[in-house]
Amino acid sequence: MYKELYNTSTTKIMVLGAGCSIVTQPTAQASHLWNLLQLSYSSASPKLSERDLFPKFFRMFPPETVFNVVKFAMLHHFNWRKVATLHQTIELFSLPTADFLTGARLQGIEIIASESFSEDPSLQVTNLKKQGARIIIGNFYENRARQVFCQAYKDGLYGEKYVWIITGWYSNEWWRVRDPAHPHDCTSEQMDEAVRGYFTTDALPLSLAQHPGVSGKTTEQFWEEYNEYVGGNPESLSGYQEAPYGYDSVWTIALMLQEAEEMLQRMDPPKSIADFSYDDDEIADIFYNIMNKTNFEGVSGPVQFTAAGDRKGLMQVERQIGNTEVRVGIYDPSRNPGDELTWSQENPIIWQGGRPPLDSIIERETRVNISFAIFIVMTALALAGIIMAVAFLAFNIKYRAKRYIKMSSPKMNNLILGGGILAYLSIIFPGVDSIDIDDVTFVWMCRSNLWSLAIGFSMAFGAMFTKTWRVHRIFTTKTAMRTMIKDYQLYGVVMVLIILDIIVFGFREIFDPIFLDVQTSRQNQDEDVVLVLLRRTCTSHYVVYWNGSLLVLNGLLLVFGAFLAWETRKVTVPALNDSKYIGMSVYNVVVLSFVGVPVSLVLDDVNAHYAIIANFVFFATTLTLCMVFVPKLRVRNEVEPKGTMFSTMGNSHNQQSITEPAPDKKIRMLSDRIENLQDRLDKKNNRIKELESCVIPSSDATKGECSSDLSTERCEEAREQAGPSHHR
Repeated sequence: MYKELYNTSTTKIMVLGAGCSIVTQPTAQASHLWNLLQLSYSSASPKLSERDLFPKFFRMFPPETVFNVVKFAMLHHFNWRKVATLHQTIELFSLPTADFLTGARLQGIEIIASESFSEDPSLQVTNLKKQGARIIIGNFYENRARQVFCQAYKDGLYGEKYVWIITGWYSNEWWRVRDPAHPHDCTSEQMDEAVRGYFTTDALPLSLAQHPGVSGKTTEQFWEEYNEYVGGNPESLSGYQEAPYGYDSVWTIALMLQEAEEMLQRMDPPKSIADFSYDDDEIADIFYNIMNKTNFEGVSGPVQFTAAGDRKGLMQVERQIGNTEVRVGIYDPSRNPGDELTWSQENPIIWQGGRPPLDSIIERETRVNISFAIFIVMTALALAGIIMAVAFLAFNIKYRAKRYIKMSSPKMNNLILGGGILAYLSIIFPGVDSIDIDDVTFVWMCRSNLWSLAIGFSMAFGAMFTKTWRVHRIFTTKTAMRTMIKDYQLYGVVMVLIILDIIVFGFREIFDPIFLDVQTSRQNQDEDVVLVLLRRTCTSHYVVYWNGSLLVLNGLLLVFGAFLAWETRKVTVPALNDSKYIGMSVYNVVVLSFVGVPVSLVLDDVNAHYAIIANFVFFATTLTLCMVFVPKLRVRNEVEPKGTMFSTMGNSHNQQSITEPAPDKKIRMLSDRIENLQDRLDKKNNRIKELESCVIPSSDATKGECSSDLSTERCEEAREQAGPSHHR
């Protein structure tokens, strides 16, 4: 163009071309300096729409940005709300991609990935796969398109689950072309598979009108003449799709010059287009105004220009079927909003999967609750345990006057049963989640579970171990008759344990309260749907330390209980000594804890987690209660059951004392003294006051008797420690 402009032998009137945007942009920036209009038949860069840089430029082919409206119409039609973009980093593709991203935000379409490349696109295509892209908008030259689709084949980014929408002006069967400058390592068969079913958006190259246009030819006539001119098979020619635009470009210039000549001839004095010179602004303005008003029916459709010099006209959607691209839709911007895109009835879209693919993997959130059936079963077991504990409690109260029951500290047994009931309730609280409670209630159920289990454990095992501690004190004190531990003292010990639990939980609620934590996991339901499982749990920031403190306290309690059970193992009065059953209870709790806690930590299934923990609590509690109370049920109707101190005393008189063990000898002596005191109280009630005031009778026999007998207070101590009974 430089040579022609400075060729003074002829004066140029207009510039026709160029075909590529990279050539058109520099020439159009210069041609207006010579007052020349420039018309391109196929340049598509959005940059050319900037009137301040290209004031006298027009083009027959619409810019790439225009096709974004067609893409948006497709996305809305197929309900695709999540898309990804991939473009080559040159102005021709960067600008329309940027325009698409802006429009997507305005139209509520989510961009899940936006990748760009300048050379090898392999990494960017792989990233699209990693981001879960299903609907991909591509803007790149066809030499890069072959590399893109080769990598898409390798990454599995093709098939019935994926849709590619690319530019529509590639050559025929472009994916089968081998370009040494831009090689790829996929076979023709692999490329055929990778590109199958892609969509393109493009300007409508041929008019849909059945009547002849301004040239006097219909679209069919033009195409026949074109085929004949190129010798058949025009698809094999590069750029054959732009032929109608080139034809209409020539007609546009011809019509403009014809009208300009007529206007110039009507001027006074008359002028002609032959009078045009590079500094003739008047004729240049006439050319420009006529070009802006261009309106005729060409072989490529209606020819009109916008204020930016861009072509107005119809656009099309094509789809790759077999070895060719088939028109499946037409976009008419002149129609009512929402109805611009019309789908072809002759070439309906047939999807590989029978329906349009989804725009992304659907994530369906579902809350993971405990199975209602499991909750019912565990609640039934817990209620059965509570009923059993209440039955034991009723038995303990009814038969509390029985010698065997009285000697086993019935009041402490009541605390054991109360702790067992709290433990059973702790089974029910976490299972309430099965009825889909709200978050606030769920947190309160967590608190109730923790408090009831911890306090129930301290109450049950604290009571069990403290009454064993009393037996231990009795049989390890050198002067047995001077050992006195009353029930209220044992209550105090149990209360201390409960208060320790309350202090720990109280500080936790103040400084580190528990809160709801929703844990998520993903489960593939099928190729299109992923279930996002929401599992609610209760936690706190320092949950490990709080749980550790409770484990230490309860662990020390179990160790202490095991020590007492070992120390009192040789006491042969079952009514007093539960050491064997305590040892078994401690063993069960420890074993179940060592098995249950690790298993519950590794299990992700909420039902299995709940069922295992609930079963461990149920069996540990039930075994403990049964081992403490079932032996008492068996001897409830015996006056002096085997193993009480009185049956032991009777048997001991028939045996040689020389073979009697030291602990048994203490029991026998204690039993003899209690029996003696009970007889004296029945016969000499009138002397109680005298004994309390230590009034000593005058007789020597009485003095000896008084000095050897216990005071009333010592009598009461002995009765409480050895199992008190009613006065006879």
